[in-house]
Formats: sequence, C-alpha cells, structure tokens
Amino acid sequence: MGVVHIAGLGAGGQSSLPFGTLQLLRSGMPVLLRTERHPVVAQLRLEGIDFTSMDDCYEQADDFDEVYEQIVERVLARADVHQGVVFAVPGHPAVAERAVRLLRERAAARGHQIVWGPGQSFLDDLLLRLEVDPVEGLLMLDAASLSVADLVPRRHTVIVQMYNRDRAAEVKEALSDVYGDEYEVTVARAVGVEGEEELVRVPVFALDRGLPIDHLTTLYVPPLVDREQRLGQWQDLVDIVARLRDPIGGCPWDLAQTHETLRNYVVEEAYEVADAIDEGDLDHLAEELGDLLLQVLLHSQIGSESGYFDVRDVIRTLSEKLIRRHPHVFGDARIHDVEGVKANWDVIKRQEQVDSGGQPAEPFLQGLKRGLPPFAASVQLQVKAAEMGLDWPDLQGVLDKVREEAVEVAEALSAKEHEAEVGDLLFSAINAARHLQVDPERALVAANQRFLDRLTGVLGQIREQNVDISDVGLDVLELFWQNAKGSTPG
Repeated sequence: MGVVHIAGLGAGGQSSLPFGTLQLLRSGMPVLLRTERHPVVAQLRLEGIDFTSMDDCYEQADDFDEVYEQIVERVLARADVHQGVVFAVPGHPAVAERAVRLLRERAAARGHQIVWGPGQSFLDDLLLRLEVDPVEGLLMLDAASLSVADLVPRRHTVIVQMYNRDRAAEVKEALSDVYGDEYEVTVARAVGVEGEEELVRVPVFALDRGLPIDHLTTLYVPPLVDREQRLGQWQDLVDIVARLRDPIGGCPWDLAQTHETLRNYVVEEAYEVADAIDEGDLDHLAEELGDLLLQVLLHSQIGSESGYFDVRDVIRTLSEKLIRRHPHVFGDARIHDVEGVKANWDVIKRQEQVDSGGQPAEPFLQGLKRGLPPFAASVQLQVKAAEMGLDWPDLQGVLDKVREEAVEVAEALSAKEHEAEVGDLLFSAINAARHLQVDPERALVAANQRFLDRLTGVLGQIREQNVDISDVGLDVLELFWQNAKGSTPG
C-alpha cells in the first residue's frame, strides 16, 4: 500500500507556505505539483526541491474533466511504485480542488491511503481583506460550472476558477440575470502575494473588460441587502407570503383566509391565466401566472401553520410525480412520440389512483378528474357514460331532453327544486353541445364576450345621447340593444 500525502502550498507568498508542507516537500518522497503556477514555486527551486509539474496535462487535454482524470491517474501510478508520494496543490487541499476530490474517491480502490497535509486557503486572506465573516453565510462556487440556479443573492458569494476573460464573460452573464448589470462586485487577484495583490470593485457589466484576470483571480459578490433588489428570488417570495400571514403585523385579509375560502380564488386565477393565453399577451400572462402562484404559496403557508405540509412538501410531491410519470426521461423506458407518452402516463396514473378507502378505484371510472370546472366535468362524465352505451342515439333526443328540463324548471315550486332542475337543464344543454362537437366552456366564453360587446354598445349609444342611464326607458334600451346586436357578429 502506498501513502499519498496531499498538502497545500498556501494562499500565495512564502509567508503563507505552511511549515508542515515544507517539511513534506523536503522529505525526499516524490513530489507532484498540480501546477507550478504558484508564487512559492520559485522558492522551492532555490531550495533545490525536486518536483514534477502536471501543467502539461492542461495543454494536452480537451477539457478540465480530462485534465483532472490525467492528473489523478499520474499520482496513483506514482503511488503504485513508491511507498509515499506528495501531491501538492495551491492553497488548501480541501478547498476548490476537484483533482483532490477525485483522488480521494479512487485511492482506496487502488490500495492507497490518503494522508492529509496542512495548507492555508486563499479564503483566509480574502475574507480578511473584504472584512467578511463567513458565519453570515458564505457561498463558494466554481466559475467552470456556474449557473443562475446556483446563485443565492442573500449570501456572500466567492467564485473561483475565473482564470481568463472567456470565463469572466460567462460569469458576467449569470450574475447579470440575478444582480443586474450595474451591481458592484470585487475582483481579487493574487490575494496574499506581497507586491501583487489587487482588489478592484467594478460593475458586473465590466467583468470581462480589461481587468487583470488570470489563475490567481477570485471574484467576490456581496449579498443583496435591499429587498427590492431580491424580488426575483424564490425564498424572498415565500418570506413575503409568510409575512402577510404573520399574526403580528400581517394583513387582516390574508390572515382570515383558509383553504376553503381561497378555493374560488384558485379557480378564478386559473381562468385569468387561460384568458391571458387566449389574448396572446405574454406580459399579462407572466402577471397572471404570478397571481396563480400566490394561491399555491398561500395554501402552502396555511398548511405549514397547521403542521400538515409546507411549500417544500408541495415541491417534493410534484418532483416525485414528475420523475415517476416520466420513466422515459428519468428511467430506462423507451418512448419516442407524444402518443406513447400519453398512453404510458395514463397507465401510471391508473396505478396511482385509489378510492377514499385506499383501494383501487373502479377501473372504468379511473381517469376521471375531480375538481374540474362544472362544464368540463359534465362533458367528462357524459363521455364516460357514452363509452358505456348510455347516450342518445341522435341530436334530436338530446334537444327534446333540453326542452323537457326547461319545462321542469318553469314548474318547480321551491328554491331547492329550482336549483336541481336548473342543474339538470344545464347538464342537458352541455350534452347538446357535446353532440354538436362544441366545447361548452369556449362557447360560453364567446357568448359572454358577445354580451359584453353589446352591453358596451348600448352604453356607447347612451353616452352619445348625453343622457343618464337611469332616465332611459326599457323601450329605448331594447332599441339600443338591437342596434348593438346588429353591429356585432353572432
């Protein structure tokens, strides 16, 4: 078994080179440097310390994954033939060292032991210069794999591996989406290296414009402390909704809501989203989707207060469902067309559906969606009945049923009877729409719009006459209505 000593060369100058690392380098064991691009390497040469640099891997490989694979393989190969080797990296061996992580994962399988040596991270000096206490919340990210989703604006953020302008341009793009182009960040270069250290504050848009950027460059992004600037962040939205429900200083209306009182708002906001889609107005759609999202967050907050569920449970349940219902994306299933996806989705849903007693639902009724708007639910039920053979043979029978129900509405005596008979009338009218292959929801939307257009036309005629609406008689209103009806289609 070989022993691989992993040691850090410190943050920069000779004063930050740990004495323990220097002893290892002087021990006579083979020394492998991940890179010799480090300020203390010149001193190692003066001391006559022999070492092998891995810099040629960076020149030969096509990407960094391949670089680190080659470096790790070289270290392990050297350990195969020596009882002990020293692998030295810039800074601290456990901070921002992907090659070290790979080495740690693979050493045991090759029969080698990892022994950690000392090191001083560049973070120590950087945080001192910036006067940042990491206990306030510190996020450290790799520029090589940075995405907008990684950024947490309420945290101090340090971005490493930003070693050239191309990489700086990629970082700039991600930061701009979250912080804005004008937000000031600090570009820190050669921190801890006497005579070379630079800290420059610049706006995000200038990150790739003429700044000194190389392998010693680190970027610091201060937290967004202004809530107005963080309004695009998920956690801040969750916090805002929680604040609305805070018994001390919250909103009386929001505090008074329950799952039951919010039910109609969920339906209403869903219709507003559908209306925005029909309009084709994307700005309006974004606003309406936000209103619908508010309903999700309000219900999640109420669930959290009662101890039943919170927003994380909502997200977790949805994530599990999406993964479970997309085995062709997250599993081994092979489905290549939309019809195949729909069929597989239905199979999975049937497997999931149970009745109120926890038993599988009646097979023929599986797939019925509860909670649909009444018109859509009626169509769904009628389709199921038709599949069973319970349907009128032709349209005439349906229209006769509509007339029958209309008569029963007229003959109903009590309010309770009226409600039942009106319900039957609507159900029969929807059945007629289905037989005519008309979507009753869209038909009613169109009818509502026609009525609104004609009502607007009547009001316009009243304004043209310069009279008060309360002074207009029914006969004149009827005339205005017929005029408006003649000018609108349908």
